Amino acid sequence: MDDDEPNTSQLRFEDGEIVEPSSEVGNRDEDHIAGPIEPGDRAGFVVEVKPGALDVNGTLVDAVEAHSHILEFGSRTHAESYARQLSTSGGSLRIQAAAENDPSEIDAYLLADHSPSIKEPAHVDGDTWTFDIGANLYGTLGEAILLEVPKPHAIHYFVRKDLPLDEGELENGLKIDVQPGRFLSVGEDGGRNNWVPDCKVVVRDGRNGPVLERYYCEIKTGNASFKRSQIAAMEQLAREERVLKIRMLIEELPDQYSLRIHEVESPA
Repeated sequence: MDDDEPNTSQLRFEDGEIVEPSSEVGNRDEDHIAGPIEPGDRAGFVVEVKPGALDVNGTLVDAVEAHSHILEFGSRTHAESYARQLSTSGGSLRIQAAAENDPSEIDAYLLADHSPSIKEPAHVDGDTWTFDIGANLYGTLGEAILLEVPKPHAIHYFVRKDLPLDEGELENGLKIDVQPGRFLSVGEDGGRNNWVPDCKVVVRDGRNGPVLERYYCEIKTGNASFKRSQIAAMEQLAREERVLKIRMLIEELPDQYSLRIHEVESPA
């Protein structure tokens, strides 16, 4: 399918909202791109979401969960406006036309504007390899900082502020145990949601004493989004348990990391 409509849309976003639609050139999507765009509002231009785009943009993950990896728009202009809209809330995205000999019924692909070199080095300097940091590694960095061993100080501080108790009155002292999260299936049959919390925090009076409180936690770093399925499971579990959404805000996260690997040789 061909789309011969020129790319004439000029939009400005602030906080994820369009604040100044372009008046330079009108187009038939004007009534749709004057506000937040939802896939499926109009049909005719079919876009396939590629995995790399999901790696860099959490808001797109939510859209794919709500619709599918195939999104439909009114035109290429409409699709490109959508890509720019999502780029204001996460990693930069772009639309690329499908090849003319592509056998699928796809007009274009939604791609990451920059694909991090996470599997192959971005730079090689002698025996030093430098890799880009992808979205998953950002999340891992945030979790590693928050769940610092042997004592996650921020979580301990939160628990002591949250619980109205006098530690001096505890028989065996306050014990805060931070455990890895395990698979949960939450809800009634026919409406269950699955979730693996990033951690479970159990607070006791002493190591083997009674449980004073329990928290199930989901950790996101930077502007990573909470998935719809995660939110649904957390809200259902919150009817019976304490559930925490934790946003890690870390200044100046690295864009890359470098390493050298040397094999130890046995003495002659």
